[in-house]
Amino acid sequence: MMQQVTNKQYMKNITHKKVLAVEGKDECNFFKALLDDMGITEYQIYDIGGKPKFKIKIPALIKTSDLDFDKVEVFAIIRDADGNHRGAFESISSIVKRAGLEEPLKVGTFGDGNPKVGIFIMPGNSENGMLEDLCLQTVKNRPVMEHVDHYIDCVQKIEEGPKIIAKAKAQVYLASKPETVYSVGLGAQKKYWDFTSDALDDLKIFLENMR
Repeated sequence: MMQQVTNKQYMKNITHKKVLAVEGKDECNFFKALLDDMGITEYQIYDIGGKPKFKIKIPALIKTSDLDFDKVEVFAIIRDADGNHRGAFESISSIVKRAGLEEPLKVGTFGDGNPKVGIFIMPGNSENGMLEDLCLQTVKNRPVMEHVDHYIDCVQKIEEGPKIIAKAKAQVYLASKPETVYSVGLGAQKKYWDFTSDALDDLKIFLENMR
């Protein structure tokens, strides 16, 4: 049975030694499913509550954690690149540094500080985009994707079309499943994305630090 996350599961304070901070609830669902699939169990996912809140929430959680933050061993941060992969990394790096932590030298890696801080920008490979792009990459060779692409192309010819193509394609793909869900995170919990895809290799290497 699929276990949808609740706000209570992604607590306001840090209480674990290994922490993963992500943009929102959809990412929480996705990464819980992926980490569980990888056999990684001892961690806490922290819901930032939206991209603009990284600069507020990261310093705040360090100061107000139930667990003294100097006891945290691993602090991983993941966000979307959107239209500027480099800018996204530099933004999070700056927030980490201002919070008094040692930032990693490059994206997809961890620094040498205590805690060791890592930053991963989705979809990876220095590409612009978001979680939906990464999910779609895992199923790009499935026959249904040809029809998903065709549908989006047809819509764009007769209507204004969706503003964010990856989100639209992900929704169409999820709608093709026997039990429809309406977010990529819940799709991950239903195993609708292929966690064995090599599109996830870099992300999995990054997440191994949570083990």
